[in-house]
Amino acid sequence: MMRYIRFAVLVLFLLAAIILTWVNTTSVELNYLLGAVEVPLPVAIWGAICIGAILGLLASLGAYFRLRKENARLKRSVKLAETEVTNLRNLPIKDGR
Repeated sequence: MMRYIRFAVLVLFLLAAIILTWVNTTSVELNYLLGAVEVPLPVAIWGAICIGAILGLLASLGAYFRLRKENARLKRSVKLAETEVTNLRNLPIKDGR
């Protein structure tokens, strides 16, 4: 049920974004360090969103690679433990009686 609600919210968000993009077609002056350029408002907004998403992804790369390294270390540990359990199961049982 939550999946459908999330999908409906996502669709509503995308529809609102498309409608707002379609309605607001005025041009704005975008000043950057080396100059200025006049672009449509939706281009400026979507450009800022894309740049923010890229910066967010770059900021999370360190955590991503750290987790991948930890995952590989844990997989090696599990494999070693499984090998040890298999070796112990293959040992003959010595009965002390």
